[in-house]
Amino acid sequence: ACASGGDEPSAASWARDSDAVATTATQRSVETACGPLPEYPAPWEQRPVYEVKLTVDAAARRVEGELDVRFTPDAPTDRLVFRLWANAPRLGRAGGRMDVTSARLDGVTRAGTYEPGGAVAGKPGTILTLMAAKPLPAGTPVDAQLTFSITMPRVANDRITQLGSSIRLGSAIPMLSWVRGEGWQTSPAVDAFAESVASEVADYDVTVEVPPDFTVLATGEERGPGRFIAEAARDWGATVGKLRLASVLAQGGATEVVAGVSEGAYDDPSDLAQSAAAALDAMAERFGPYPYRRLTVGVTPELSGGIEFPQHILLGAGVSGDHLVHEVAHQWFYGIVGNDQYKDPWLDEGLAKYADARIDGRLGDVRAVVIPRQGRGHLGESMAYWQAHLGAYFRSVYIQGAQVMANLGDQLGGGAIVDCALRRYVHANAYRLARPADLLAALRAQAGPKATDDLLAPLGATGGS
Repeated sequence: ACASGGDEPSAASWARDSDAVATTATQRSVETACGPLPEYPAPWEQRPVYEVKLTVDAAARRVEGELDVRFTPDAPTDRLVFRLWANAPRLGRAGGRMDVTSARLDGVTRAGTYEPGGAVAGKPGTILTLMAAKPLPAGTPVDAQLTFSITMPRVANDRITQLGSSIRLGSAIPMLSWVRGEGWQTSPAVDAFAESVASEVADYDVTVEVPPDFTVLATGEERGPGRFIAEAARDWGATVGKLRLASVLAQGGATEVVAGVSEGAYDDPSDLAQSAAAALDAMAERFGPYPYRRLTVGVTPELSGGIEFPQHILLGAGVSGDHLVHEVAHQWFYGIVGNDQYKDPWLDEGLAKYADARIDGRLGDVRAVVIPRQGRGHLGESMAYWQAHLGAYFRSVYIQGAQVMANLGDQLGGGAIVDCALRRYVHANAYRLARPADLLAALRAQAGPKATDDLLAPLGATGGS
């Protein structure tokens, strides 16, 4: 997951333009231009199933965890590989860490092996490997159990931290890094907002125990106090604290949007819930329905933007409305349609930036941004490249990606063509990890002969993909 932070222009620099479209007009124009599309495909039938218990000890700044997961590989393997994103470099330098204290694989205790995977020296790695006693054939389920603990940093501009009673728990669960058709993804964590994740959808049953005066907002539907059930979600995140709450319905009542604002933050939860619901409705009308029954937003201090998780958004206190709309856009471009964020960071960030600017009528401002020299022509680079050019990352990936999509609209006959192509892309690739070729296929299917190779070349993922 990732954030719309970095060197983004301030809210004051954005001005609405003629790309703004009323919701009802958007719905009519999208349906007329795009025509009907089939329902989303069913999620991967053999997706992992997690059962997790988290106990939050706010006084000790620790989280104790127990995890049970059933995994069915679609190709032979001899190991399970978990990503421990709490050991990513930004969190490690801030004093955070995740330690796996015990592990079992099919009932047998395994020591497990850490690999750095981008972690800072002296901290556990972001990669934990459990070797099986014998080869694991394709199609055969395997069960694993882990116990683990998280030490929360005091202040970290990232996904896991604790500041007083305000706690962010993003990617707080050890996560299998299997990619269908490819195997284990072990790309290193980076210094951006952990732009390294590649995760298939999974089912989560997570119980969070917290102090009695604390509230939890998290990925999934709340089925009893502190218990959250999420189906076909590709990660899990939560906000914990003494929260002021507000909720509103979206998609004609099909989805509840809940906003919670923690101590030390003075945002209005009612305004946030309404803004998130409006953005969700607009995205659903333009790009396809939101398939989940709940979206929550947790606001905490000391976060410079937002970080998206399926069905949950971590949002910084007092940040501009741009950030919230961007993270809602990620519910489609990362949440519903995933991608390998290390190999193809532009595929979710560029599309989410295009979507938020298109919805908010700010494409004119996006078009006006000058792309840095290190970024021009490098849209498709992997995080191996951007780790060395982090100062240029936001404008070169988020903004340049949105610019390329807007320019395609100009050349193909209008923004509606691109919107319809993205709608087609979402419907064809829901619940899986998409590649640049999948976006190109959707553009060609929508635009026909106009979508020439030369025209689509900027989206051909030059570089790391």
